[in-house]
Amino acid sequence: MHASTISYPLALRLLDDTSDDRHIQAEFRYCAADPLAVTAVFDTAAREPVPWIFARDLLSAGLDEPSGHGDVAVWPAIDAHGTPTVRVRLRSPDGDAVLESPAADVEDFLIQSWALVPSGAEARLLSIDAVLDSLLDRT
Repeated sequence: MHASTISYPLALRLLDDTSDDRHIQAEFRYCAADPLAVTAVFDTAAREPVPWIFARDLLSAGLDEPSGHGDVAVWPAIDAHGTPTVRVRLRSPDGDAVLESPAADVEDFLIQSWALVPSGAEARLLSIDAVLDSLLDRT
């Protein structure tokens, strides 16, 4: 990957009503060219991996307190072994999933992303013209 991009593999545990211990492979990506966003790409049974894009600040806040409304919510938890975890709830018209990852892994990913773009420095990398072009489909 490019030096301004981080790719971090994670094995997430799917929390559902069954007693099965199901894991989903994911890759969290952070790119300095889109400094506010994290892309989580999930390897599911679908033909193509499933991407979700959400704010890096949402993921960071979710280490310490419940954060997010709507399609993505993140909050801290403790697993059955007493290990700190982070839970991520993803909602779409196609379904609802709660995934769990060790908090240390999420924090390690964030530390790497902050090494690229420190928290609070994102605005310096944003091009307002590029954002407007994207929103107005003038590319």
